[in-house]
Amino acid sequence: MVGILRDLGIHDYEPGVLTQMAEFSYRYVTKVLEDAKVYSSHARKRAIDIDDVRLAVQVMTEQTVTSPPPRDVLLELAQAKNEVQLPLVRSGAGLRLPPDRHCLTSTNYRLTASRGGGGQTANGGGMRMMNGGGTPVVPTFQIQAMQPPGGVGVGGGGAKRKWDE
Repeated sequence: MVGILRDLGIHDYEPGVLTQMAEFSYRYVTKVLEDAKVYSSHARKRAIDIDDVRLAVQVMTEQTVTSPPPRDVLLELAQAKNEVQLPLVRSGAGLRLPPDRHCLTSTNYRLTASRGGGGQTANGGGMRMMNGGGTPVVPTFQIQAMQPPGGVGVGGGGAKRKWDE
């Protein structure tokens, strides 16, 4: 077992791994040989040969390892399933959210255009527009904090909140 792990490039493992691998290998080989013995006796042979072992491994693999269905079968199933129309959505079905004023997903800022260059530029200063006199104009915006809807915020109490600043 140590040699198998070393060949796979695994050098760091817990000692219990070796015990588990030995147990798994013992059970697998025992089951294959028992099945091969049954197949050999069914064929009225005196001893187990390589064909019996191959048949036992093939049957065990078919029973324990499943492979996905072929692509054409999946396409046929998908086509049949997609032909059925979905039912209409009932009113009141689905996740119901509270009104927007109580949700934290609403916008808590407002952009206002300002004259001059006192605020943040809309595109990092890369876009320049010209006014009628040929003077470059840089659009700027200032971000203003908004009061929460209803003046009530999360956490209660009279403490100053982030959007009140």
